[in-house]
Amino acid sequence: MGLTLRQALEVIRGKAVPPPERGIAPVGMELLAAWEAFGVHKVHRTGQIKASTWIVDYGKSAKRLQVVAGKAVDAKSLLTLAGEAWPPGSRRRQVVLQHLAAMCRWGVENDLLQADRWTPPPSLKSYVGEKRAGRVDGIPLNDDQILGLLNGLPQDTAGQRWNYAIQLMAAYGLRPVELLHLRMEPAGGLWCDYIKRSGGGSTRPRQLRALHPEWEVEWRLRERIEAGEPLPPFGGGVADAARRYLSRQQAWMDLATSGATCYGFRHGYALRAHQTYGLSPRVAAALMGHSVETHSRHYGRWTDEATIDSALEAAMQYRKLTQAQASV
Repeated sequence: MGLTLRQALEVIRGKAVPPPERGIAPVGMELLAAWEAFGVHKVHRTGQIKASTWIVDYGKSAKRLQVVAGKAVDAKSLLTLAGEAWPPGSRRRQVVLQHLAAMCRWGVENDLLQADRWTPPPSLKSYVGEKRAGRVDGIPLNDDQILGLLNGLPQDTAGQRWNYAIQLMAAYGLRPVELLHLRMEPAGGLWCDYIKRSGGGSTRPRQLRALHPEWEVEWRLRERIEAGEPLPPFGGGVADAARRYLSRQQAWMDLATSGATCYGFRHGYALRAHQTYGLSPRVAAALMGHSVETHSRHYGRWTDEATIDSALEAAMQYRKLTQAQASV
């Protein structure tokens, strides 16, 4: 949007106000200036997010703000107008409204925006809306689906590189972007150094453990990482590159129709951690590099009746085992 911090603050405080851009009312300029100052606060003053995150992730919210800033008269109308660009309940709509509400809240708290006009509502639920019933988002991929996909990819150079990338995501439960942040230690430990920063905090580097361990051995993953085997080119971001490549593969089409995304390999890791290995949410969350709350929110919805019955059966077997050991 082009304003420096000094210019942004001058606009907010009514000093040296530049002429409004065509089609943007003065109140719109006030919001745009507050957004610039908000970004400086989050990136440079507090370090809550990286500059790249502000440019890429918050940039989408900034573009929407530019469109609606001159039309909004208060926080509620701003959120209503901003959300109209995306379907109710969509992730992008939710994120943009969260960004704009946080900006308004910060602006009010710092006396940059009028409290009676720009204090956002305590809940964004009615502005975000709900997804239409029947849509499946990000289902976990089971072992057979993963192996079937790997066997169905082409054997050319691109296919071999994507096969390797998918093996890594599946075996270690990686986010797509984490493919770029793998490190082998001299002692043999495999680490992911990716740090995910958000307004709620940041993740830490973590040591990776394969589920299943035999996949790691059979696919020679550690040796290939240490040897520097090339991954596919990721122009435009890893997740987008994976989406583009997989969307052209026949072996992926049925999975995509059922709701699978490139995060399905990571989701499958979470499901294996509980169903196959009986790990607690706390341990599984640590393996995957996020909080227990995040883990439960994203993966708790896959606990169906069959999963519960299977877990109870395993628990009963464990009880019998411990009772037998105690009686010896």
